[in-house]
Amino acid sequence: MKDDHRSCARANNELTTAVSYFALYQTLSVPTSRKVAVAAEENNTVVPLVVPATNELEKKETDDFEFWAEDEWSESDSRAAESLLNQHLEKCDIRSAAAPRAQHLIQKFESNAGSFWDTFYTHNGTGFFKDRHYLGRAFPLEFSLLYHHNAHETDAANTSNRHPANDSGTHVSQNHERKENHDFTIVEIGSGVGNAILPLLERSDYCRTQHDRRLVVYGFDFSHVAVSLMQQDERYIAAGKGALSSVWDITEVHAKDVVVQQAQTGVAHVAMLLFCLSAVSPEHMVVAARNVARTLRPGGILVFRDYGRFDEAQLKLGTSRRKRLGDNFYVKSDGTRCYYFDLDDLKRLFGPDEGGAGLEVMELQYIRRVYQNRGSDVSRRRVWVQARFRKPLA
Repeated sequence: MKDDHRSCARANNELTTAVSYFALYQTLSVPTSRKVAVAAEENNTVVPLVVPATNELEKKETDDFEFWAEDEWSESDSRAAESLLNQHLEKCDIRSAAAPRAQHLIQKFESNAGSFWDTFYTHNGTGFFKDRHYLGRAFPLEFSLLYHHNAHETDAANTSNRHPANDSGTHVSQNHERKENHDFTIVEIGSGVGNAILPLLERSDYCRTQHDRRLVVYGFDFSHVAVSLMQQDERYIAAGKGALSSVWDITEVHAKDVVVQQAQTGVAHVAMLLFCLSAVSPEHMVVAARNVARTLRPGGILVFRDYGRFDEAQLKLGTSRRKRLGDNFYVKSDGTRCYYFDLDDLKRLFGPDEGGAGLEVMELQYIRRVYQNRGSDVSRRRVWVQARFRKPLA
């Protein structure tokens, strides 16, 4: 009888948990903030935007926000976010809040940027960010030599703004390269401790056995500590000559490092710039974008993902005291900095227009999601920008 009673209680607990998870999924399907925004749009009003009082945005990616749903932003959402930032502008702007020392502080964050990132990685080691195993889904064409995909395994959030004509060109470029070069070369700028390229190295055997190509990866980062930690990883060591890395300040006009110079001859079939450019001061981004473009061979693809305009992290920083260094550019509590992009920023920096890096725009979109903490009612709205650019064949 006792065993029957325990089994019944356990079944009831499991049923209660399942019901609560299903209820949480239903609430995420149509976020409350979205419902409020729709109602506001109908009344042509701006809804005050409330940022949850949480420190989770400063923590590592491996947090408790496990449930997410696609999020749609209306004009009302954007107006509310902009209004919130404007309300706190004087308090947040470092030039207003610390006027006598403002320029000194801004220069300090610029000149010591490398030291702040070294401190970050010394403190956090390799455990802060999760390994990025999503690249094969987010960019299935670019990483097709490393992952097997069937027709339904593409990332829906990524495919909505793809251009079929450009994508077919990518296949032609890759087939052409297979005849000319036995290597499949990937360059990551802003590799950190290797959360993107180390998982890719795990696919090197697949690349060799299925496509008869040798995988070669280059990893570059601004932080000496990050590069050193990556070089100590067993996956990096096992790759031997298939893994190269060095410290690189991508705002330098002329690189001095031999490995960087080699990469800038145009070796990359695929270059990656993932959550890196946002840490660069806006006045140096044009040079940085051109340096990144130089790593691509003709027909090579740059895949890009970074923080987007009105991401909740921006709203948190933008309502705090003395965090704003410039338009959409902020300093965090650890001294590292972050810029929040819109799509026009990326087009201007990397596109073919005057002043850009001269690349063809293949994809340009926002990724917007709402996350719900499984242990509380706290939710957050995240915004990223994602893009793909191609170096012209001629």
